[in-house]
Amino acid sequence: MQDSPSDTASQKVAERRQGTTPDGVPAPDRAQDKDMAATSGVALPVSHLTVEDILRWHSVPQPLIHALAGRTLADGLTNILSFGALPDATQTPLAFGGASGSGKTLVLAKLAARYILAEEHKDSPPPLIIACDHTAGSFAKLSALLQPYNIPIIQGSTSEILADAVQHREPGQPILVDLPGICVYSPGSMAKMLQRVERVGATLSLVLPAGLDAEESADIGYAFAQRGATTMVASKMDQAGRVGGIIAAAACGLTLTYGSCSSSIVGGLVPLNASVLANRLLTLPS
Repeated sequence: MQDSPSDTASQKVAERRQGTTPDGVPAPDRAQDKDMAATSGVALPVSHLTVEDILRWHSVPQPLIHALAGRTLADGLTNILSFGALPDATQTPLAFGGASGSGKTLVLAKLAARYILAEEHKDSPPPLIIACDHTAGSFAKLSALLQPYNIPIIQGSTSEILADAVQHREPGQPILVDLPGICVYSPGSMAKMLQRVERVGATLSLVLPAGLDAEESADIGYAFAQRGATTMVASKMDQAGRVGGIIAAAACGLTLTYGSCSSSIVGGLVPLNASVLANRLLTLPS
């Protein structure tokens, strides 16, 4: 029987633990979980819940809960996940993919605005945005978001336009690509996405909304990792209660970079690390 993406996520966790298999990882006991919460500096939101209870509430898959056992929750997250920065879009175009409605357009707009407003980039050319999503209203939405910042946007409707945009960009100009929404269960949809990525020579990054089913998130993370994506952005973290899907997807081999925590263009992108994610997991809706 072929391994499922969630099985693959568990296997990658085991590899990160230097050869220890999930079966060989001791399940955390309740006393250890209480110690984890105390030493992480975060009080449990409900006194009778353990950290394991909370991870289950977030729908974190059980093999990952076992793999998170350690001195602190942050230590466990460091053990099974990678955290880092997005690739430099001034060197290679950076393309953002995900399902329709995943928040990739807003994430791209936030990154472009952040670049414009950064003091170190005041003498640099503005980012060039290539819009490949041709669904109704998508280009209008992107234009409206970026209009205050005078950021150029090109509709990448043909392969020729895509190639020309990359060829004629200014030296040192970052290129951000808004890919069409896709379904990872559709080979045709994924193939078309990859054609655009290859046409502009871009690196691929996944934008995944918080709140999705963990198994679905693992499927999406695995599909993108298999097709060359190395990073992901967690979107809509301000709109979701359960964020276990973010962990399940990242455990498939994707580096977590930012969490989108606001609908505002300025701000709202938080660099993710183990401590930030641990705090988010332990902060339950009241």
